[in-house]
Amino acid sequence: MHPLAAFEDPSKEAWSVFVRTRTGLLPETSSLYLFETEADAKAFLKEHPIGSEIELIRHEVDLRQINFVRGSIDRRFAPRGGGGDGDSPLAFDVLDQAGLSSYRSGVSKLVLDAVGPKRIENLKSQFGENWTVAAVYEYCCLNLPSSSPAYVAALYQFHYYIRLDDFAAGYFWRDLETLVHGVESAALHSLEMRKKAGIAGSEKSAQARHTRRTDLMRAMEKVAKNNPDICELGPEAVAKLAIKICADESPALWKQGRGQVSEYIGEIRRGEAGGELKARFEAMFGIKPLRRLPLKDRSA
Repeated sequence: MHPLAAFEDPSKEAWSVFVRTRTGLLPETSSLYLFETEADAKAFLKEHPIGSEIELIRHEVDLRQINFVRGSIDRRFAPRGGGGDGDSPLAFDVLDQAGLSSYRSGVSKLVLDAVGPKRIENLKSQFGENWTVAAVYEYCCLNLPSSSPAYVAALYQFHYYIRLDDFAAGYFWRDLETLVHGVESAALHSLEMRKKAGIAGSEKSAQARHTRRTDLMRAMEKVAKNNPDICELGPEAVAKLAIKICADESPALWKQGRGQVSEYIGEIRRGEAGGELKARFEAMFGIKPLRRLPLKDRSA
């Protein structure tokens, strides 16, 4: 806690409290809270002792912050971390669920209205078809806490698609999986299960998994053919209806695997289930995948 000059009137005294917070396994962040009197600052400290939970205060975004964020994006600068894995559909899912972008309609109206038409045109001229990544990241920087899954997802995409920085992108990919799924414990459990199953069992399981993914894709196409509008709701909504068809038509195949539908969709989307299934998936949902553009191709 420290005294300092008030921003509005340097002749007046204000009090600041520096707060360090951590959400889950995300990196520690620092915040500055300002108070008009020493008594108010001490009351805040008493209410929030070290080790307690605190609700971060979000202030109205001011022009200085907007200029700083936009300047950073224009220079292709973003916070950077350590190493990890590459592209992941989890970021798309998180941003979709947050209402910031969707599989079919792209950037949401919320983001478009917040960023504004002039800035959108500026982003298009700088980043070409990947302007959507920059727009969503700009919105998250100005409106969401850095601990939110949507912010981490947007930061990951900015590093991966615009800065082409695998090292930094991998760090935030790992953070996002830990934040959303608790991937560490899941990975350890999966490793143990594979050891117990043995090589032969793993091969049999892999074949069954491939068959279920193919069957799921077939059923999803059937649902979409009967009701094309449902594709607007996204893959998860279509799969929810498709899995019922799968279970009715192939009950033996689907005695197992019904709880892994989201994983199957992710594997199909990123091509792990084969190029054919990926192409059928993208055709169904009208997806134009983001591409990592060389610097010379980044202008509209």
